[in-house]
Amino acid sequence: MDHYSIQTFLTVARTRNVSQAAEQLNLSQSAVSKRLKMLEQELGILLFERVRGNKSFSLTPSGESFVEIAERWLAVWRETQSLQYRSPHLFLSIGSLDSLNYAFLPRLYQSLARHEPQLNLKVVTSHSRELYDLVDRREVDVAFTLLRREQPSVTVEQCFAEEVVGLRLAHPDVPAGKSVHPRELAPEDELYVDWGSSVQMWHDQWWDPGCPERIFLDTAQLIFSFFFHPRQWAIVPLSVARRAELTGRYRIFRFAVGQPDRICYKITHKYPKTGTVESLRIVDRYLRELLQEPS
Repeated sequence: MDHYSIQTFLTVARTRNVSQAAEQLNLSQSAVSKRLKMLEQELGILLFERVRGNKSFSLTPSGESFVEIAERWLAVWRETQSLQYRSPHLFLSIGSLDSLNYAFLPRLYQSLARHEPQLNLKVVTSHSRELYDLVDRREVDVAFTLLRREQPSVTVEQCFAEEVVGLRLAHPDVPAGKSVHPRELAPEDELYVDWGSSVQMWHDQWWDPGCPERIFLDTAQLIFSFFFHPRQWAIVPLSVARRAELTGRYRIFRFAVGQPDRICYKITHKYPKTGTVESLRIVDRYLRELLQEPS
């Protein structure tokens, strides 16, 4: 099994068509078919269902399962190839959430990008649970997550706590600077994003968690695609709200009852790779400086 056969498999899996895959790979159709057949023989499984006289393929259940494995295999191969272009000193892979990449971590990234000697950086955006797995598999060296989870090979430490606030469209019907009681906000008008267990528990005390009309979103930036009516509202971290308010389209409001902070955790492998130890120290230094800045 080599990267040529893996790349061919993924291209056919994406296009579901041999001729299109052959064109994208700059190969003949017979070469594509031969690579797929050799890969299936090596794996001992059937990856595609073929219909005689039809150039379209469909993945078998085994083929669907192999897609994720093939993508990881190709990613590892690309990483090994990049070793020859890396400096012998500093490199670092960071995993984070969409909301942190949007409003909190850009300043950290800028400091790391300007660092001398230069750091070879890679940033991966994922969800909290997946970030633990990425650290566990050493695919990222440090990650920032909202989830605290016990995992034998992962070190977890609280990074910072941040106030959550309400966000609505800036509109004449929406008064500025007024605290809002949760009972004044209809659950069917909410744009919901999960901000961690403590915020979710508080949220579910005031609003029905099973409200079918509520719009559930999995990233912070999706919120801004769904705002269209002044009745709509969302709970967001203060850093996200302040950045949105700068556009002039949104207005921040506080809640008239106390709410918990969003907690962010920094996670690393208990036994980091030798080549990343110094890079992790640099991250910690810039992170301390960032957290000491006035909010």
